[in-house]
This record gives sequence, C-alpha cells and structure tokens, in this order.
Amino acid sequence: MKITDVKIFKAKKRGAVLAYANVILDDRFIIRGITLLATERTGRFISMPSRLLKNDNKRSYRDICHPLNQTVRDELTQTIFAAYDDFVETEQE
Repeated sequence: MKITDVKIFKAKKRGAVLAYANVILDDRFIIRGITLLATERTGRFISMPSRLLKNDNKRSYRDICHPLNQTVRDELTQTIFAAYDDFVETEQE
C-alpha cells in the first residue's frame, strides 16, 4: 500500500479539531473524513471515520475503516501531518 495523495481541509470549528483529511491509496482507494486532532495530554493524532452505534441505551462509535497494525497507523499519521504542516505553512503566506 502506498499513500499517493493527501488533501487537507480546514476545520470550521475550534477546539481539539485541527483539520480534516482525505487520503488516496495506490491511486485506487480513497478514505474520506479523517480527523486531525491535538490535545495537551496526547499531542497530535488522527481519528478514522466512524459511525454511531446504538445498542439498547448505550451509544458508541465504531471506525468504518482503520489501519490493521501500528506500523501502518504511524505511516498514515506521519504522512497526513506532513501534509497538514505544508497546508498551514502555505495558508500563512
């Protein structure tokens, strides 16, 4: 798997959300709606697209897609935040 493109979108709200990203893999598969977040406690991280599940009175979220191991998650995170840093830098110019 090769990450062939990353598109960053500005977040409209404030708080922990920095931006959103779409990632294209091998010029064949797109993952839309990855959330880029930053908190004081955990630093910068990504959240994969998820959906709300309702079971009885419990509400929880489940990732729609996600990396299967830490190596892939690290590669995805590093590539997305490199694109985010470039995006922020070009927006300030």
